[in-house]
Amino acid sequence: MPPIRTAHATLWVAYALTALIHLGSLLAGSEVLQRSTQTLFGPLLIGVLLTAVPRMSRTVVLILIGLGCATFGDTLSQLNPGAVQQISAAFFLLALIFYAAALLPLWNRNRDPMRIALAIPYGGVVIGLFVAFADNAGGMLPLVAAYAVTLATMAFLAAGGNGLTWTGGTLFLLSSSLLAMDWFLPGAAIASSQLWVMLTYTLGHGLLIAGMIQAIPTRRWAPRRTGSASLVIVES
Repeated sequence: MPPIRTAHATLWVAYALTALIHLGSLLAGSEVLQRSTQTLFGPLLIGVLLTAVPRMSRTVVLILIGLGCATFGDTLSQLNPGAVQQISAAFFLLALIFYAAALLPLWNRNRDPMRIALAIPYGGVVIGLFVAFADNAGGMLPLVAAYAVTLATMAFLAAGGNGLTWTGGTLFLLSSSLLAMDWFLPGAAIASSQLWVMLTYTLGHGLLIAGMIQAIPTRRWAPRRTGSASLVIVES
């Protein structure tokens, strides 16, 4: 196996282990471990992307910027827990915008009618949740509205890509919905909601990035063509 492919696989394993350790820290109530592992999600996924793609195309740049925004959201929310809602929502809003922009060409190429039809209810779910959260959102209402629209758009575009982006986008939508319930509907929050939020977030984020990488046709470890074959016809 080429070294770059080994590095790519190792980074995926590291991401999975970090996610499992983070979930374990939530169960154990270890805030230090929880904060340190959450800041690693974005950098590990950035490494996964960079070890897979052979060049910096428009799609790759958009995914990288989205991952950078998600990393800032995860990191700054841990450094300043008192402003976690505003910081996380703002940076993840930017991340979703860049992910949606990266997914749009893929959606245009693969307009699977079934996936598009299944994606339509996403908008209804987000609208329903927004209506439920509006009374308790206070000054965050404009940000919540923008986030809801962007989240529904990203999930819709992800559903029209491939199976990995579809599943990842759906889990991302579920994670954000659970988190919003935690923030704005405390009475409706489910048991161990933070654990479920992070489980769906880490799994959804990983699958979303894996799906977008899968949509890029070439890999860094693929053999390069050194020349082109030609057909010569000899007439006698």
